[in-house]
Amino acid sequence: MKKTIQSGVVSLTNVKKQILNKEYNNLQKLLHGNNKNVELHSANKQQAKRFYDLDKIKEDKKYPISLRKDLIDIQKCESSVCDYFVNIPTAQRRGGINVPVKIGREIKDSWELCESKLFRKKNKFYLNLTFEIEVSEVDEYNRVIGIDLGLRNPIVGATSVASSSQSKVFVSGEDIKKTQTKYFYLRRNSETDKGWRQREHNKVNDKLHKLTTEIANYAKENQLIVAIGDLENIQNQDKGKAMNRKLHRFPHYSFRQMLEYKLKERGIKYVEVSEAFTSQRCSLCGEKGNRYKGRFKCNNCNLEIDSDVNGAKNIAQRALGKPEIRSMVSAGASVTSPMNSVAMT
Repeated sequence: MKKTIQSGVVSLTNVKKQILNKEYNNLQKLLHGNNKNVELHSANKQQAKRFYDLDKIKEDKKYPISLRKDLIDIQKCESSVCDYFVNIPTAQRRGGINVPVKIGREIKDSWELCESKLFRKKNKFYLNLTFEIEVSEVDEYNRVIGIDLGLRNPIVGATSVASSSQSKVFVSGEDIKKTQTKYFYLRRNSETDKGWRQREHNKVNDKLHKLTTEIANYAKENQLIVAIGDLENIQNQDKGKAMNRKLHRFPHYSFRQMLEYKLKERGIKYVEVSEAFTSQRCSLCGEKGNRYKGRFKCNNCNLEIDSDVNGAKNIAQRALGKPEIRSMVSAGASVTSPMNSVAMT
């Protein structure tokens, strides 16, 4: 699989910044047809012609420099200034320039570097390094964990066993909701934006990364297939103005994307299933039940359970209904409690 790591270019000297800006600006001139003879590294020019359709270039859009993998050199930095130095080819300096980057993680020797991208956003440069990595896929699992996405509890997970006492449950996302609410009121009560929107994005993104990493590690540790409800049901819900704002602002899509990627990185199976009727049917007997104030009650088998947990268990069981999923699961294996598990019955 391919893995892209975004890094921030830091502590650039004025000379290096001028060189990068010139290379980047000249690429824009080339793509927008202003000057086909601009001073641009020959490899960067070839990559631009290879990757971009000049007939589809938008006037108001800036495009990244596509860097050929054989011309990128990465060296570990031994100081606290940065994590790595990355050599970038430029027309203005023979041999390219070494730019310091902050990545926040180790680049492993076994990763194979692929073509990468250099972006500029708000006068700052970012480098997206792409690697080809080998992943050993898990081929036998203990259980399925279903994840229900909603409003009252944004993210609820439950493992696929009928007994409530044996099912492991986690509830997450409340701190993300609080962060969004905080910045919503800060923006509403501020005459200027003051960067609240970007601060909110950064904080929420950080929390999402931590949450999805925790879930992915838990699934890997316990050999769990992860099943998640599709987003169509969420996007079509109408619960009034205030509730709609909270529902549609929660980053369910980003959560799903991050989780899928991190599971794939660990070789864990990820599957999406329809959420249709998962909130209405009993996860124990399958009959239609009643929901009231966050509780689900089945009049057929007398099960009474948190409604979101019931939905999550139904999602897990729906995934198990797929022959290709069922064949991967060994029934009866034990599962440890997640770090943030809570008792919800």
